[in-house]
Order: sequence, then C-alpha cells, then structure tokens
Amino acid sequence: MRKILDDATGIEVVHQVDTYDALVRHAAEQPDVVVIGALADVPRPPVAARRFLDSRTSDRTGVLVVDDRAVLPAAPRVGVLPPAAGPDEFLSAIRMLAAGYAFFARAEPADPVESHGPEQITRREADVLRLLVSGQTNSEMARKLSLTESTVKFHVQNLLRKLRLPNRASAVAYAYETGLISVGESATRARRP
Repeated sequence: MRKILDDATGIEVVHQVDTYDALVRHAAEQPDVVVIGALADVPRPPVAARRFLDSRTSDRTGVLVVDDRAVLPAAPRVGVLPPAAGPDEFLSAIRMLAAGYAFFARAEPADPVESHGPEQITRREADVLRLLVSGQTNSEMARKLSLTESTVKFHVQNLLRKLRLPNRASAVAYAYETGLISVGESATRARRP
C-alpha cells in the first residue's frame, strides 16, 4: 500500500504506524484520511476501526478500513475495502474519503440490490435510486412511481441508511460503482437488478 501511495500524484503519506496508540497520536493532526489495517497491538482491522471511530472527536478525517468482512456503524467519511482490491480501487477509495464520501466495497461482485451491510435494499428502493441518479427531485420521483412525496422521502432515507451513505451524491457514486447505472446510460434504460 505504501508504494501505491508514494507513486500516486496528489497524495502525501504523512505517517506510517504499527500500533493503535501511534495511530491515535498521529490522527490528532487530522490528516485527510487514515488507513487502518492490521496493527501490532490490534491485529483485527474492524476492532481497531471501531475503537478509533468511538474515540475520534471530529469527522474531518476519513477512515479507510482494509478488511474483507468489516461491518462498521454508519458514520461520515468511513470506507471499507477488501485487501484484494487493486491499486486503482485503493486510490479511488482514499480520494472518495478525502472528498467526504462513505462507502463499503465488497470482495466479490455484488448484486446491485444487495446492501453493503446486513440489510438489503428493496426493489422500490432500487427504483428510487435509479431515479435519484437521473437527477429527479422527490416530487418527480413520487409522480413517476405513483407514490406520495413523503413515501419517496422515506425510501431515500432508508436507502441511505442501509447503504451507510451520508447523502444523495454518495448514492449516485454507489450506483455507478456497483454497475447499477453505467456512465452515459440513462436511468430509464438502466439494468434492472
């Protein structure tokens, strides 16, 4: 990972640590992103990440957890990436977190309807996501789906909660990353999950 970061343009590694205490000490300087893998004193990345998230006083620092099965509480600027991810995915994850997004990448190809957590998105929430990607407002989505606007708002909030996404923009990024919507493809022609 260090070599990938050193070779990347626009990314500077300010510290590399081996222990949880060193991580907390250097994170007090509020770097843009902290990458958490196995540490000497806390070998399981999800455990270290939960401790770190519970102790952090600001959401300014993004947290990237490198682990296959980490399930973390929904929090701003938190991402989970499998160790098998390629260099481009790793750098994209860091850039997304630095920009304020949260996400969870899967080790295996995901069905776009499947959630990034223990819950699954419903078919209706997938419909709302497609319309959201196309730039529809809540009232426009309500008309297209024959729902009330408050029901659409409920679906949007549920969708963001289940996917652990902080806002609509991150939902759009999720839709492209998972292949639910292809670049240049309109939401009306998007693949049905």
